[in-house]
This record gives sequence, C-alpha cells and structure tokens, in this order.
Amino acid sequence: MPVSQTGNVQLSGVTRSFMSDLSILKPQYYPQFIEKYGSQNYAQLLEALGMKATVPSREYFHFESRGKLHSAVQLDGGALDNVAAGAAVNVAIAAGYVNGGRSPLRVGEVVENAATGVQYKITAVASATACTIKPLDAAIDANTDLGANSTSFLLFRGITEAGEASSKFNSLTGLTEKKIFNTTEIREDFTISDRAKIEELYFEVNGQSYYTYKGLDEAVRRFMNNKEFKLMFGKPSTDAQIGSTGITGLVPQIEANGQTHQWNAVAGFTIADFHSIARLADFNGGASEYHFLMDSYLRSRIDDALFDKYTAGAIQWASVGGSQDVAVKYGFDSIKVGGVTFHLKKYLPFNAEAVYGVAPSAEYYKEFGILVPMKEGRDAQTGDKLPSLRIVYNEVEPGKEVKVWETGALAKVPTSDKMELNVHHMSYCGIQVFAANQYIAVKP
Repeated sequence: MPVSQTGNVQLSGVTRSFMSDLSILKPQYYPQFIEKYGSQNYAQLLEALGMKATVPSREYFHFESRGKLHSAVQLDGGALDNVAAGAAVNVAIAAGYVNGGRSPLRVGEVVENAATGVQYKITAVASATACTIKPLDAAIDANTDLGANSTSFLLFRGITEAGEASSKFNSLTGLTEKKIFNTTEIREDFTISDRAKIEELYFEVNGQSYYTYKGLDEAVRRFMNNKEFKLMFGKPSTDAQIGSTGITGLVPQIEANGQTHQWNAVAGFTIADFHSIARLADFNGGASEYHFLMDSYLRSRIDDALFDKYTAGAIQWASVGGSQDVAVKYGFDSIKVGGVTFHLKKYLPFNAEAVYGVAPSAEYYKEFGILVPMKEGRDAQTGDKLPSLRIVYNEVEPGKEVKVWETGALAKVPTSDKMELNVHHMSYCGIQVFAANQYIAVKP
C-alpha cells in the first residue's frame, strides 16, 4: 500500500515523524510486520501468502457445488415386491434425497447396493421417490438382497449397460449454492496530547528513522489483534442497535458448516485421531496439506501422542506456504499421517491465559483446534481458480486496505485548535471460506 503522509511536530527543537506501522504496509513490508508481532496472527500469515482480495461492496459471494459429483440414494425401509430371482423389483427411496420434487433417479442408471455389492439397473422411474430396478445377475433374488438391507444406500455407477444402438438418456445437473459473505468495520484510535510524557520508541525502515510512542505502538498492535479476533472468532449481529451486522469468523463457519472430530479427553489424543482426521479429509474432498491450529493444551496432548508413537522423532520442519523458512518463522512444524500432511501450529488466541492473562475455570477453546485445507478450487459457476480461504477488503482509498490518518492541532494539516495529535486506523474487511465441508474442528 502507498506510504501515507506523516505529520511533523516540533518537540525541543528536534523534528520527529509520527508514524503508525500501518502507514508503511506496502506488500514488501508484510513479512517484517508479521515477524514483529509474533506468529499468532493467522490472518496476517494468510495475507503474506497472497490469500487476500478486494471487493467493491459490503456483500460479496461465490458459488459452490451443493454435493458430490456422484449420487447415492437411500431406501426408505418399506416393503418390497416379492419376486423371483433375476426379476425386477419396485423400490422407494427416502424423501431426504429428493429436492424440489426431483431426484437423480433415471432409466438406464446402474446402481449398487452399498451393503452387499450387488448391482442393478433402473428400468423404470415412477416418481421422484419410486423406481423399478433389475439385478444384473439373473441368479440374484432382489427382494432377499434388498429386503435384508432395507435402509441400504444405492450407489450410482453410471449408464454402463446402455445396450446396442442406444438412444439418449436423461442428463444429470449438479446443484449449486450461492455463498454470501460481508465485510465489517474495524477501527482503533490513539490520542497524544502536547504535554504527554509517553515513552518513545525508535524504529528504522529502509534506512529512514522514525519516532513513535509506546501508546501508539500498542494501538497498532491492538488494532491488528482486534481484526484477527473478528476474522477468526467473529459472530454476526441481529440487533439493529449494535450498529453493524458484523461478519461470521473462520472458527464459527467451520463449526457450522465443516466437519467435527471428537477426541477422547480421558484416553488422550492418539495417532488414531490423526487417522480419523485424515479420513474426514479424504471423504470430503479435502486437501493433501492442512494447517492445524491448536491451543496450547491440545498441542501438549498431540506432542505426547507423537512421542509415544515415534520414539525416534516424527515432527519435521516442512514447507508452509512455499518455503521452510516461512514455516519456521511462523511457528509451524509438520507430520504426514494417512497421506495427509499436517502443518502443526500452536495458536495462542485460543487461550485466554496467553492473550488476557486470566485463567477461566471453563474455557470454550481449551484443547480445541481447527484444520484449514491448503488447496485451490474453482468457482462452480464462473470456473475462476480460488484459494481455500482468503481475507477480503473494501478499499478505503484506491490501492489502500487500511486507512491511517491524523487529526488535531498537532497534525501536519491541523484540523482543530486543540493541542493534540489523534492517529486513526480504519479497515473494512471480512473472511471468505470456500468449501467449508473440507474444514475440520477438533474438540474434546
């Protein structure tokens, strides 16, 4: 982002530039900025990895496929026709597999009983919930096979028995969903009076020296942390008196629309939990790499599990976002289990002790974690390539994602007669999650 104009104030005859760190946040400064404030701000890491975008309005959206590419339906458990081996049988499917009076049932489709592996061909469709199927194997008694598995799933295997000189069959169209998100307003202000005796801090950027104040430095960090809290934990508002509808953060989105792995707090986190998580990823089209953010207590449990299983050592420094250096800088280490690479990261904002210095007797995020897929997908309608998630901004000015400005008599361009300098920070941002079903919440 362009460097904002700094103000000059004469103190004891020495010219000193007042500057907020956010004033110098051009892209090349992001790594330095994140390093300065430690490895806890996950949103800033995503931005450093290029996972961000700007949108022109408060509301923005994308389209996702509603379900899997291939269909399956479940039998409704009702009575079946009593027929001989090799004969057709009438079946009904559960209403939950019908959408708007339509279902994927079509003549010619080969379906397989998930419980037994027996295959059938749909020979007639009476309605969205009723069809006639005939076993491919003439020796099979469909009534016996399906009757013993009255709530079994029928897996669609395609029109693979079309026959000689076949005509066209009905086509299938996958459903899409419009996912809508919003940006919210995040602000922090700091006032410096002409007589304030606030401790000065010194820093240098590209050979230029600047003076700032301890309070201003803390205001900048508080602003960035508050943005982190909103993007990660934010809940929307339904009360008009609040003043803003807000946004839903990453963690609530995962809990609402992602997968959940429940581990046994008594038995402890084990390598079997990693295998279960890897299967959740496999079964939901997940990534081969995940960022696994966890609180301090869960990290201790996981370390114990890994040390017990791999006495010679298992955790390795690995690539996160492109290089081993980045992984080390931001506190990641990695392990591969079940074909999935888990980039482990202790995320201390889950712990009130780390952020606020208090130890609640009950803490919601204690022994809690989330897994964020690292992959790219495509918009189901436009085909545009998209990351697994990204930070989204409304530009406050052309080319600017964060606005920093000064007011007061001590501003470079005075705005009042009051002898003070006010430094303001403002950003409009949100978080966009793609394919939330591929994300995983880990809870005890």
